[in-house]
Amino acid sequence: MKNLVLILGNGFTIDFIEQLKKTDMIDVKNLFRLGHTVKFPHTNRPGFLSHRHCPSLWLLGARPDKNEDECMKIIEEIITCSNMLFDYLGVADSSGKREKLRKRENQSVYIKAYSELIVYLRQLFIDYNDKVSDDEINKMIAEEEWGWINYFKSALLNDEYEKVFIITYNYDIWLERILKVLKVKYEICGFEKKDAKVSIIKPHGSISFVPKNRESKMYEISYQIDPESADLEQIEIEYEDLHKYDKSFLIPPAGDSQRRQTDTWATALRMHGVNAVKGLKADDDVFICGMSYWHVDRKELDELLINLNQQINITLINPKPPKELNAVLVSLFSNYTAFTSSKTMKEVT
Repeated sequence: MKNLVLILGNGFTIDFIEQLKKTDMIDVKNLFRLGHTVKFPHTNRPGFLSHRHCPSLWLLGARPDKNEDECMKIIEEIITCSNMLFDYLGVADSSGKREKLRKRENQSVYIKAYSELIVYLRQLFIDYNDKVSDDEINKMIAEEEWGWINYFKSALLNDEYEKVFIITYNYDIWLERILKVLKVKYEICGFEKKDAKVSIIKPHGSISFVPKNRESKMYEISYQIDPESADLEQIEIEYEDLHKYDKSFLIPPAGDSQRRQTDTWATALRMHGVNAVKGLKADDDVFICGMSYWHVDRKELDELLINLNQQINITLINPKPPKELNAVLVSLFSNYTAFTSSKTMKEVT
């Protein structure tokens, strides 16, 4: 029997939101536009992205009136600085001067903004998740207008594939919610062992990743710099009451999860993805949907591509396929196909 790997980026989520006609209230491209509507836990009042709760982000220009390009430039500046700091802290310093940079009073505004950004993004996507009801997902599945629904029903509920790996770089849990409604048995790789045909791998983290045995009495943003973060044994999966956790296990946009200091949970999950593609045979199937191939995620996707069998059946789904990614796929794989719309997925199987 064949095996299947789905590699899903932000474009998959964008397609899902557009299908639901909720782009006015859920924006996964401009991550600051709706920040003022996000409620701050425990106070339950909107205004998470504000000078009150995220003063460093605010000082750097993170405002709801910023456009998409301005938003990403601010995020990239913050992540570039934090990546360099993590590398800097990773070099031994006998004087201990480098270690002093972990303390809030010695941190630059960019490093403080990083601490605010990762918890803000978690609350943003939790808030987005709450804006999609189970009834709306059930209706989408019943109507079968979205090509991915047809494909999931065909590929995941029959015996065509022996094993299915879904490597998703999205923080949201809409994929899991869709599979639950479809009654597709799945496991979250690295956390659950259910002997399921479908394994979901989330190398960039998820809003469902929460710390074991830890719930804050009072929600607060921690400015403690800890590039080692946590390993998988310190994290568990939760889908209810997600707002109450102030610890964020996310690799932010423009973050580089391949740097040596990267959170140990992210390193472990990235290797699960590599091992998944290594096991594929020449007649197996790979679909890549909504990956940007931007310079910050290029190395991570390349790591998967170079470990694929050259005779694999590989398909790219993107309304505007990145020219560089298209060139790479043409160069590496003879059985390469490109779709510009998920509507085509209705006819794939």
